[in-house]
Amino acid sequence: MKALDAGRWFLRSTTRTEAELVLYCLPHAGAGASAYRAWSALLPSWIDPAAVRLPGREHRIAEPPSVDPERLAGAVTTDAAGRPFALFGHSMGGLLAFEVARVLAATGRPGPVRLAVSATAHPRTPVPGTISDLPDERLVQWLREQGTPPRLLADEQLLALLIPPLRADSAWLESYRYRPGPALRCGVSVFAGRQDPYALDLAAWAAETAAGCVVRRYPGGHHYLAERPEPLLADLVEDLAPHRERR
Repeated sequence: MKALDAGRWFLRSTTRTEAELVLYCLPHAGAGASAYRAWSALLPSWIDPAAVRLPGREHRIAEPPSVDPERLAGAVTTDAAGRPFALFGHSMGGLLAFEVARVLAATGRPGPVRLAVSATAHPRTPVPGTISDLPDERLVQWLREQGTPPRLLADEQLLALLIPPLRADSAWLESYRYRPGPALRCGVSVFAGRQDPYALDLAAWAAETAAGCVVRRYPGGHHYLAERPEPLLADLVEDLAPHRERR
């Protein structure tokens, strides 16, 4: 994969060439890299936050929306260029981060020093319901029930941009089937809101790693992270600190 191609995959709010570790942040279903817009100001300078730009949204709106762990793994390898890195994903992003880590391990490439998943049920947990083929009006109703801000649902232009990637992401989730495999060599951090009805079987994540797993809960539901990311980020920084590449 060419470096130029990999560059399309990541958004950085600031340039941190001296950072000791890259943190790749994967968005939830239907979302884009802007979901992590505020993180650069909240993270210490030794972490380089790179928000993942999936096809079909924001700056890649001209591309067909898709979810492809193998292509993303290639982009991460190219972008990291030998630097230590961690993967963080919220909801669907957590499952995608897990599969990217598995692809890297299976192909013998350097993997993450830490896998962090937020609001992500253990991969063997069935997806609750099918929404990818719902009519637009019913999909909007589903978004309303999930707590999507009314101002966003009232913006027809924004909805026209949101619905295609949401359908593609949901189709990937609905077709996903967990496959038992070798335990990851990196530790796993699991985060979730205490009232999140989708955060199921979190303790089972421990079986996916040979390097330890920690589970933490915070006030709020499935979207707890958007409401107040600071507590999670403080814990995530603590988990990443032992992996700093001091220069």
